[in-house]
Amino acid sequence: MMMFSGHLPACVVGTAAALVVTIPLMAAQALTKEQVNAVASQTTVVIGQGLQEGDIEARREWNPGSGVIVAREGQMYYVLTALHVVRTREVTYGVRTSDGKVHFVDDVDTQENIMPLGEEEGEFGESIRGLDLAIIAFESDRDYPIAVMGDSREMDPGETVYISGWPNPEDDSARRVREFVEGTLSDIATPPSEDGGYSLLYTNETRRGMSGGPVFNVRGELIGIHGRGRAREETYCIDPELSESNSCGIQTQDFMARAKGENLDLAFAEPPVDPELIARGRANMKEADTIEDIYQDFTLLRSLLRDGPSGGCESLLLGEPCP
Repeated sequence: MMMFSGHLPACVVGTAAALVVTIPLMAAQALTKEQVNAVASQTTVVIGQGLQEGDIEARREWNPGSGVIVAREGQMYYVLTALHVVRTREVTYGVRTSDGKVHFVDDVDTQENIMPLGEEEGEFGESIRGLDLAIIAFESDRDYPIAVMGDSREMDPGETVYISGWPNPEDDSARRVREFVEGTLSDIATPPSEDGGYSLLYTNETRRGMSGGPVFNVRGELIGIHGRGRAREETYCIDPELSESNSCGIQTQDFMARAKGENLDLAFAEPPVDPELIARGRANMKEADTIEDIYQDFTLLRSLLRDGPSGGCESLLLGEPCP
C-alpha cells in the first residue's frame, strides 16, 4: 500500500461499502459546448500557495494549478487535482472557488487537509509511483456545485472532450482567465502508465497551470484529471510518439477505485448534470472566470496562518478581515 504523509479529516474515513464507485447507465443527453463550459465554470478551482514578502517582486517559483470539486460532506468540500500541483508540503494553500472566494487550506499545523494518491520519486519528482492525484479538503458554509462523475470506459476514440483550467499567462501578469479547450479523445491506454497512472490521451492544447483541471465528456460529466501537456524533449506521457500530438490525464474511474481501496467515504454526484447548475454557470461566468490580481488574492494566506486559528476563515479575497 502507498504510504501517505497525511490523512483527510476523520469525517471522510469510513467503510469501502459506503463509497459510491459505480456510475449507473443513464440516457443522459449530449450538451452543447456552452453548456459544458457553464458546468466547468462552476466546478473548476484555482489552487495556489500563500505568498510571503518579496515573492511577488522576485517572481519566485510559484505556479498555481487547477482542480475540480468532486464531493461534499456537510460543510466540507473535496477537490481533486494533480499531485504535482500540491507537491510542496507544510505550506499554506488556498482554493479559489467560482464566487471569487479563496478558502484556507492549512498544511502547516496539520497535514490532514491534503491526501496524496501517489508518491513522487527522484530528487525532483521525476516520476510518480501510484496516481498523479491528490485530494484537498476545505470548509465552507456556502453552496458550491460538485462535478458529476462519468465513465471514460464508455467512450470511443474520436469523441469530443473538454479541458477546463487556469493557465499561467505568457507575460507573467497577475491577471488570470480560465480557459475551456475542446479536443478529441485519441486513445485510452491499458494498463495505465506506471509513472502517474496516466491513461487518457487527447488532442486538446494545454498550457502550464492547467494541471489538475477537469476533463469533461459531451454530457458535462467528469471523466478525468488533466496532468501533462504534449511531449517536450525527454518529458512525455505514456508513449513518446503519441505524446508529441497529445496531452494526457488520469481517468476518474481509476481515482474512484483507488479511493475505494483507501476506504474513503465520499459521495459522488451521479449523472445527469442538473440544469440548474448549467443556468448558474451561465449567469455567473464573468465573475467566476476572471481573476484580476491573483497575487493579491493569495498573499493574504500568509497573514491568516500567522494571526488566525488553524482551519480558520474561508474568505481571504481583497483584504476581507478574518472573523
